[in-house]
Amino acid sequence: MAFANLGRNKRKTVLVVISLALSVTLLNVLVTFTGGFDMEKYLDRRICADFIVSSADYFRYRSSREYISQEQIARIEANTSRSLSGCGYSLKGYAPFSWVTEERWLQGMIRHFSTEEAEAVLARSERRDNLVRQDVQVEGLDEALFDKLTVVEGDLSPLFREDTKAIAVAVRTDDYGNVSNSGFYPPIGSVQTITYIEEGRYIDSRTGNPCDESTPAECVRLQPSVSHDVEYTICAYVIVPNSMSLRYSIQGDSFVLPAENLNTDSRGKSIPVFYLFDASDDLAEASAEKYLADLASDRLSGLMYESKAISRAEFESFQNMFLLMGGLLCAVIGIVGVLNFFNAIMTGILSRRREFAVLQAVGMTGRQLKAMLVYEGLFYALSSALCAFVLSIVINPLLGDLMENLFWFFSAKFTIVPVLSVIPIFALLGWLIPCVMYEHAARYSIVEQLRDT
Repeated sequence: MAFANLGRNKRKTVLVVISLALSVTLLNVLVTFTGGFDMEKYLDRRICADFIVSSADYFRYRSSREYISQEQIARIEANTSRSLSGCGYSLKGYAPFSWVTEERWLQGMIRHFSTEEAEAVLARSERRDNLVRQDVQVEGLDEALFDKLTVVEGDLSPLFREDTKAIAVAVRTDDYGNVSNSGFYPPIGSVQTITYIEEGRYIDSRTGNPCDESTPAECVRLQPSVSHDVEYTICAYVIVPNSMSLRYSIQGDSFVLPAENLNTDSRGKSIPVFYLFDASDDLAEASAEKYLADLASDRLSGLMYESKAISRAEFESFQNMFLLMGGLLCAVIGIVGVLNFFNAIMTGILSRRREFAVLQAVGMTGRQLKAMLVYEGLFYALSSALCAFVLSIVINPLLGDLMENLFWFFSAKFTIVPVLSVIPIFALLGWLIPCVMYEHAARYSIVEQLRDT
């Protein structure tokens, strides 16, 4: 008898249960996902040090003859307290190149061009015996910054020994830090010849004449007039954080050397591309943040900077946006669910006033009638909680995988706590609303209720 009305109004019952269950499921998803955004994981990929300072050209991925001067670095050091610091360097002048097999050359080229285009460029490329010339990138680092690298395979110690000519390969990774195309790189222990160019000119590969404005970019080739080779032994594969890399990619391999070795081997002078440092403590970090903000606001300095504080603010802004949008959606559906719940109970009682009067006339006490209504309300509430529990178990893992694929700094962490936490609230509503509606209806006598209906 208690659930007779539920059986007669199956459609309304289903709608009420589903709307309440969806609101709780969305709340559970919102809490789960908000907690899944990992700030430390975000910071590890976004920036590898407390502060990185350079010119606007560096942060906007543009080449420059000078990024940051030694005088500017000295001024920053004089106004900050550091536990670790150093610079990344790039060669001034022409980029070096290496010699690789046709197969390896095509592997690198096909990442940027179609097979037909790559083979057309290969036909015009310079050769040495059976090897093809390939541009490479060599980044120099101060010794302290090698602590920021992740060694995938091999050993970095040969880089700092005077009796060896060693070099490390900077491997590429995807958004999740996994090494991509691991078979593409020269094997550890193999010898890699790198040609450093001291003087040269750009020519049209089709004619051998100097380039002019009409020369297509794919036909521009550097012709060295003074150059020398250095043979290196590959000692390690390393991951260079993007925030301390040269921030541009090329067709060929990227290598890392100590800055002193780079200057010696290239017989030239490398230029500092960025200055990186970690603050000695929290107070020093806050002080450095203020100093660099003032320095960057001075247009005459020409400097910009990235910091963990800025990255934290970006992360929190994204997280708050997600929380706000999800919270609004959850609130709207929750309000609709509660209103449907209230409407179902209210209309159920008002439409059944004659039925209640008849039941009371044949002997049902007010207490029994009130208990019947409360049981119906609890059925709505607890059924909704149960459906939300099932939906959360089914939906959360699916959406968790989707979010992990969309955001590399997201780690799915399943929780059912939000669903469990709303059960007492739903139970209270399931008890309170029928009680209030019954007290309102009980103001009228049985005769009045039968006459009104």
